[in-house]
Amino acid sequence: MSLSRKPLKRFGQNFLTNEFIQKKIVRALELTPNDTVIEIGPGKGALTGHVVRAKPAAFYAIEIDERWFEELSRRYPQEVTLLRQDFLETDLKTFGSRLKVVGNIPYNITSPIVFKLIEEHHRISRAVLMTQKEVAVRLAAAPGSKDYGILSVITQTFALTRYLFEVKRGNFFPRPNVDSAVVQLDFYPQVEGLDDERLFRKVVRHCFNFRRKMLRNSLSRIFDKSVVYSLNSVDMDLRPEQLSVQDFKNLANELNRLTGKEHG
Repeated sequence: MSLSRKPLKRFGQNFLTNEFIQKKIVRALELTPNDTVIEIGPGKGALTGHVVRAKPAAFYAIEIDERWFEELSRRYPQEVTLLRQDFLETDLKTFGSRLKVVGNIPYNITSPIVFKLIEEHHRISRAVLMTQKEVAVRLAAAPGSKDYGILSVITQTFALTRYLFEVKRGNFFPRPNVDSAVVQLDFYPQVEGLDDERLFRKVVRHCFNFRRKMLRNSLSRIFDKSVVYSLNSVDMDLRPEQLSVQDFKNLANELNRLTGKEHG
């Protein structure tokens, strides 16, 4: 039975039609014959063919949509290992280490995908992702900007993050209501200078949940005031968007020393 090839809204399918941009995205991976590549949601294969032509050592494509899974399986029976599953439920350790990841990411699950990659940062060398432009800007935002927030700090803690280029909405079918952009994440094998990752994330999230408040006031909601008022690694009169990633590391490390295991 023939399956419809109509893009499905429930999977967030907006297919990239501009071949020049397709090639530009794959070039950003800087593929070598030794690389293992994972493509997230290949769909019609806009990026897939360009990766195949680069001849990496191994190439896995993870596609949840049965229609495109079958189509790509026929088109690339040897060159690509197709997996019909949800990327968010995929166990990346089965693919080895120092992976390269590429994908035109559905707008509605961009943050979960980015956080999954962060959780597996020690297995990934580079990810080149096309996302909604607003999210790409947030990923690469610098301290002091209105776009700098939780996503910026957490991502930049685990990866050198670069905003590569914008992709206008007219380069997709169906045409989305927003523009896209491509970001490059070069993950650090290990995160240096961070004593307690769980506490660090807690501090970053809490501070930005009260981003209009000074650090002293927001942190006093979850730590004893005697601890907060003794902090001196950063200026506690600042607001969270004024802190660099290193500042947040210093702050979390100082809280870790002062509170021990009280923070859980």
